[in-house]
Amino acid sequence: MIPIEDASARKREIEEKLKQEQETLSFIRENLEKSDQLTKGMVSILSSFESRLMQLENSIIPVHKQTENLQRLQENVDKTLSCMDHVISYYHVAKDTDRIIREGPAGRLDEYLACIAKIQKAVEYFQDNNPDSPELNTVVQYQPLSVHV
Repeated sequence: MIPIEDASARKREIEEKLKQEQETLSFIRENLEKSDQLTKGMVSILSSFESRLMQLENSIIPVHKQTENLQRLQENVDKTLSCMDHVISYYHVAKDTDRIIREGPAGRLDEYLACIAKIQKAVEYFQDNNPDSPELNTVVQYQPLSVHV
């Protein structure tokens, strides 16, 4: 048999270990509750953030689409203006080349030939796109000058 003193010592030892385990268990439970509270707080914050983000996205999408449409319109306007500038340049050929064609190629053959090429392109443009244009008659009048000089 186990002596009573040994049994009592053993009982105290077990009770001491039990007390330590209960304290550890209590500490773990407290920390678990704190962790649960923190988790709930984080979930609440994230839910609020998600809701606000969705509202922001719903606000931004129409603005983004409008911006894309405006950019496309701007590109179209730029392309149209570029085409218009190109067309308008044919209407200025007679005025721009007049002096050089009348003076002839003396000493400026490259410049003279460039003017002849401009006149020819203008004639072709007006014949293809606006054969009744008074500008066609004007640039056609410069052709004989450039050929016969």
